[in-house]
Amino acid sequence: ATPTDSPASQPASPKASPPGSDLPQVISMKAQRSQRLNDLFVNGKYGAAGSEGLAWIQSEGEPPDSALRLKIANSLAWTNRLPAAIEEYEKLVRNSDQFQAARLPLANAYRWTGRTDLSLPLYKQALEENETNQDALDGMEYAERDLRPRTSIQWAGSSDSGDLRLSTGTLTHRWRDPSMQQIYEVEVDMRTVHQAPSGPDPRHTGATLRYTHMGLPYEPEVSVGVQGQPSSGLFAGLRVKLGELPIHADIARENFGMTAASARALAAGLTANRIGLDGAWSGEFGVLSGRLNAYDISDGNNLLTTSLKLAPSWRPLGVAFKPYASIDTRDLKFNTPNYWSPVEGSGSFGLGASAEWAAKDWYFVLAGQLGARIYGEAGNSWSASIGAQRWLNRDTALTANLWGMSSIRDGARYRAHSLSLKLDRLW
Repeated sequence: ATPTDSPASQPASPKASPPGSDLPQVISMKAQRSQRLNDLFVNGKYGAAGSEGLAWIQSEGEPPDSALRLKIANSLAWTNRLPAAIEEYEKLVRNSDQFQAARLPLANAYRWTGRTDLSLPLYKQALEENETNQDALDGMEYAERDLRPRTSIQWAGSSDSGDLRLSTGTLTHRWRDPSMQQIYEVEVDMRTVHQAPSGPDPRHTGATLRYTHMGLPYEPEVSVGVQGQPSSGLFAGLRVKLGELPIHADIARENFGMTAASARALAAGLTANRIGLDGAWSGEFGVLSGRLNAYDISDGNNLLTTSLKLAPSWRPLGVAFKPYASIDTRDLKFNTPNYWSPVEGSGSFGLGASAEWAAKDWYFVLAGQLGARIYGEAGNSWSASIGAQRWLNRDTALTANLWGMSSIRDGARYRAHSLSLKLDRLW
């Protein structure tokens, strides 16, 4: 045994090594780290490459070269960690020999986070240098679809096992100011509701103006609406973004009959004050998203709804198939026949998956979920949906969605289904 006070057991004195003698070892460690990150990237392990690369940048400031930083940024973007990816892309675009390689990924990342106004100049720069750049041409077309003035006509119909029949028609026009940062939207809607066999059969009409400023802190969105009988009055809301992640908070006064999709609530003229919070967090292991809404309803009731969903990076059936797990809850102060209000609440756990196939001018999405009771009124359930969109030409798109579900309400089996069709025209 070596005595604890022997020289072999003590830290080496700084004078024991001449200055700079550990430099080759440091260089070797950096080279090994660079090689590991390159290997992770080449082998498609983007989650690990992004996490380890970002940790390296945060601890030491700079990777050894800009090419490696680009791989780290791409790994972050391809695993949905867009704010971190954008920060690295911006560094490369500002001052790097990787400027051209990073420009289009940065434009795409801006567009994926809703800042299409920032992506447009980058697409234009790429096309000025090479007008046949297909990635830039596609990106420009995607950006124009979001930025050009748009008129939408939508019809939606739904029915359920409680003899409710609902039909809604909506006309919307949206446009931006010359800076592309201010968004204006005007919407007019008409809704008819029929509750068999004895009614009520209310009709609803309304008009809403929305304004969003993407260039201001918190990216505020304001909405003001006027609605006719039976829930006549002024309705308004404010929505803001909290930080870099897609997390939003909002407050609103709204027509609760429309929110609850209930003929009785609509006929009673019920309104509600609501506060909400929704957002998403993306990491190496997947995407966690959630929503919380608290309602103070004009009949004296209080409603709290929550939804939490985890979509892991695990893809056992291929990239197109995305499994997920979810938890949904609904709790109220008291029960009323005017809308779904389980006196014991309702909490359910779901396992589901979605599958998506897409190209530049079309997409097709399938989704399905099985659910089980956690507490309250909830029971075994299922839901399924099909969605598709087709751009008929550069200016016109047609979208269709079909949805159905089965669950437990008021101690009995409840079923519902809906169909919506939308025509978009760009100007």
